Amino acid sequence: MTLESTKVSIITPSFNRGYIISETAISILTQTYSNWEWVIVDDGSSDNTLELLKSYAEKDDRVKCFTRDREPKGACTCRNIAVEKCTGDYVMFLDTDDVLAPFCLERRVNVVEQNPECDFVMFPMLMFRQKLDDLNLLWNIDKEEDDLNRVLKGDPVCQGTGTLWRRKSFIKVGMWEEGLMLWQDIELHIRAFLYPVKYKKFLNMEPDVFLRKSDDSLSRGDYYSLPKMNSRLKVFRYALSEIEKKGLLNKHRDGLRVMGTDIVISLVNSNQYKEAKSLIKDLVESEVFSNEELSRFKMYSKAHKLKLYKIPAAFKIIKDNALALGINNDVTLNKIKYFPPVK
Repeated sequence: MTLESTKVSIITPSFNRGYIISETAISILTQTYSNWEWVIVDDGSSDNTLELLKSYAEKDDRVKCFTRDREPKGACTCRNIAVEKCTGDYVMFLDTDDVLAPFCLERRVNVVEQNPECDFVMFPMLMFRQKLDDLNLLWNIDKEEDDLNRVLKGDPVCQGTGTLWRRKSFIKVGMWEEGLMLWQDIELHIRAFLYPVKYKKFLNMEPDVFLRKSDDSLSRGDYYSLPKMNSRLKVFRYALSEIEKKGLLNKHRDGLRVMGTDIVISLVNSNQYKEAKSLIKDLVESEVFSNEELSRFKMYSKAHKLKLYKIPAAFKIIKDNALALGINNDVTLNKIKYFPPVK
């Protein structure tokens, strides 16, 4: 396969982003690499998003617009439908508020073609708000630590947009988990790392995607609602089960402790005591926490339910004892400044 014959399918779910999607579209249309298709699946927009996308499709036959034609509603369903309809050798995922650097596709194809053994490759991304250089924060950096442990600890090395997948490999690994309302990228990469797939990281390169740091992200609203907490619980239980089945508990215990602690505390803080109790009960059967440690969770849940937080000094001790079971002080996600090379 020659470089020129390699097609990249850019996969985009869309929902009510008519006010901003033109910036994303322009960044795709001005790529230095031309063998691409942009496959968009709209999730029932009520604004002018679909009309705008169709106008791009009328001008460029590489742009292909569809509407979601099955349940459940959500970005992951739209992404999977797009993957099913696309014709590229590779797939990359791009949301409607993010922007590609002009060289993004050209460089990614060059790299992945030079690494034919890889199912996917990772690239660096830069955060921004309004202007592409207004934050200069890297999405994340590489470290010596195991990548799966980093995902479990809330410090993932990549997310969907930062990767370029071979389409066949992505389908083989199971694509996106459609039922999740939260942690879709986390679940995907936990599954991929456990599968396992072959991948390489090229995070020392110049960032090639700009991710918008937005307060109106669809996943941010009602973050602690029961449906979204249930998604987090599902991801954690999956990770715990698979890690135990594969005999990898010793290797990933620290990561599971951080994720488990975060979920228990979040459930209690959002008054979802029944769900917290159920998770603590499940953890009794595992070897992630000792019985004494689990009793700290139970004590925190009871104290919160009794509203002892109205007595700050006493409550802080109980809370700190629970939080101490899963602390990760080495999170670099969205914290590291990027300094462009001097030209």
